This record gives sequence, structure tokens and C-alpha cells, in this order.
Amino acid sequence: MITIVGFVVGLWVLAYGLPDLFWHHLQWGSFQGSRDSHKIALTFDDGPGQDTAAILDVLAAHQAKATFFIVVEAAERHPDLIQRMVRDGHTLGLHGVSHRSMYLETPWASVRTIRQGARLLENLTGQPLRYYRPPWGHVNLFSWWAWKKSGLVPVFWTIAPDDWNPLHNAEMIYRTIVQCASPGSIVVLHDGGGDRQPTIAALDKAIGVLRKLNLEPVSLDSMPLDASELRRMWTWWEMRFTQAWDIDTVPSSLGGDPVLRLGHIQYKGSAVRFAEGTQLVRGTPMAEIHFGNPALAQLSKNATGGLRAFHAVLRSLTDVAQFVETSEKYRDVQAVGGITLLDASSAIEKLGFLRIPIRGWQKWSMWFYLAILMSVYHTQGWRTLKRFFKLQPVLLVMSRKHLEDRYLRRSKEA
Repeated sequence: MITIVGFVVGLWVLAYGLPDLFWHHLQWGSFQGSRDSHKIALTFDDGPGQDTAAILDVLAAHQAKATFFIVVEAAERHPDLIQRMVRDGHTLGLHGVSHRSMYLETPWASVRTIRQGARLLENLTGQPLRYYRPPWGHVNLFSWWAWKKSGLVPVFWTIAPDDWNPLHNAEMIYRTIVQCASPGSIVVLHDGGGDRQPTIAALDKAIGVLRKLNLEPVSLDSMPLDASELRRMWTWWEMRFTQAWDIDTVPSSLGGDPVLRLGHIQYKGSAVRFAEGTQLVRGTPMAEIHFGNPALAQLSKNATGGLRAFHAVLRSLTDVAQFVETSEKYRDVQAVGGITLLDASSAIEKLGFLRIPIRGWQKWSMWFYLAILMSVYHTQGWRTLKRFFKLQPVLLVMSRKHLEDRYLRRSKEA
């Protein structure tokens, strides 16, 4: 009995478990947008449904494009909505004949739902089909074979606000989209399967903010591809880090890629006394500065990257000061700062930061993390590690008062 059970479990792992890990969670070989673009893909699953028309109205009002992953059974009930999607210039992909997990499909049913679904959807739209997203993202070995044989490109996501969850209101959905947004991201929303009024409200609010972050909402057909598997896997981690640590992107008032991001933390270092007399002690609320990774990639494209980073931070500190002053989340912070390995770290002190050495496990853990980060985003990739052995992570901190006096006042005077 044990042998038979073990054999069955082993077959399931090989046919369902491992394929789902590789192609769903790690997203090997799937569509991934380029970090060098200024675009973000809006995608919708489970429709068309009762709220699809309202979602199309919002997209039309903002002149934004999206990709709809269609359930064929729903499409056959709403052919008018399918034709409107085509007329409005949106891209259509296959979600399945019905909304059924590939965990529950037999091998032959897995193949049939993709091949039959693709044929039926092409008949409804009159257009060739390119993209496929399985329900819930679930994959098995046979569905992988079917989409490969059908010439379809699998598409998953990097940002999932879980708008299908009735406990997620419009503000929660909106915040997840904006908080995690970055060039090349793919947002998964839903236009069918339930009440989508919160999705409609969040979408209406988010599109304008995405454009302020220099991101244009587009369909997958307009999204350049990123061929880096390493960056794809790193994106999986980065999105979860952003949400777990509640990181905010600071929009650039000058346009272009946002340079800095902020997180609310408690200071954990040794006591620091600032020039104006205020003191930063362990447990003091602090706004932690993170470099925006897309901006980091852009700044690393030539030998003057360190100097360009210095000027980019200089321009962005006015935006940080404004963001801290106007955000309820950062009302109690007494300082701003962050850890850096950049060559320009000594020059950044001239912006008003104090330089604090980092020692022990924190030093080496941060060195490792930042070195990997630069290897992923720097244009020279892993070759940057040669010079990183000469660099030491340092903590740069600035008092809130200095930030406001030097940068907020300058902004208001301008």
C-alpha cells in the first residue's frame, strides 16, 4: 500500500507539482516586461462579466489599453463585449473554456481546454491568439505541452492586488497597484467572477497615478520583452519585499523614473546627535530610503553612474521632503536615511547626511544583498562584483528638521 501511495504521489509531483513550481511560481519562459521600458501591463481575468463594460469605459476615459484573458463560456454569453474589446484596441488572451484549475484536470482534459479554447476564441474575435494564462496560474505538465504545441505565450503576473477577495476594498486594490508598480510590471485584475465595483474604482484612481510615476498602462502587445531569467526571478522577490515592508514610491516632480522609495521603520543603530541638537536613538521612527531599481539600472549605463546618482538623489530630496510632510504614514518620523554601497556615498554626505559605519552581521548581510541587487540591475551585471569588494556599506542619515529646512523650504521658495 505504501509503495502504491508513494508511486501515485510521485507521479502527481512530477506531472503537477514541479511544473507548477517552474512555470507558475518561478515563471520560467513566461512573458515578462522589460525594466528598460516605461510601461506597465494591465490585465483582466475571468470575464467577460457584468462589470466588463464599466471597466472598458474607465479604460476608454483614460485612453489606456489592457489585455483581457477570456473564459470562452462567458465570451459566448457576451459576444458584444468581445467585439467591443477588439474595437477599442485591447488585446485578448485565453483563460480557458471554463474557469477550472489545472490541478483538477486530467492530462487529456488539460490539452483539450487549451487547444479547443484557442480555436473557439479565435472564431469569436476573428484574430489570431497569442497569449494564455491558466486559471489561478495553475500549471501541469500537459498544459505546458498544450500551450507550446499551440504556439501560445504563457503570461502570469508580478502585481496581484487580489481584487477577487471581497475583503479587499478599492483603496487596498489601488494601493497595491501603485505601491508595487515599476517598469515592465504585469498587474492582474478581474472583470468577471463577481462584483468588480471596487476594481473599477481602484482602476480609475490608479491610472492617473501610474502616469505620474512615468508608467504608461498598455496591453501586452505594446510591452517590450525582458529576456533575463535572473531579473524575472528577482522581481518575484522584490514585489513581496515591497509589500511586506510597505515601501512607497516617491513620484518625481521633474518627470522620468522615480529615483527614491521610502519605508517606515524604527532606527536600530547607535545614538546619533544631529547638528541642530536633535538625537536619533534606537526605536526612533525613521523613513528608510531605498533606491528605485529601474532608475538604478538607467544610472548605471555609463562610467559616470556614481556622479549621476548623486545628482539624481539631490533632485529627489525635494520630493522626499514633500512626501514626508504630506503623508500621514510618515508624520512621526524624526529622520530619513538608508544604507548604500554607491561610489558617491561620500559625496552624498554633502547633501546633509551623516555617515555612520556599519559593523558585524548587518554589514555583511547588507553588502551581500546590495551586491546582488547591483549585479541584477547594473548594465555590467556580475562584472560589477570585482569593484564591490572594495566598497563598504554605510548608513546615511539626515534629521527631519534638516530635510525640511534645506529641501522643503527650497521647494516652497521656488
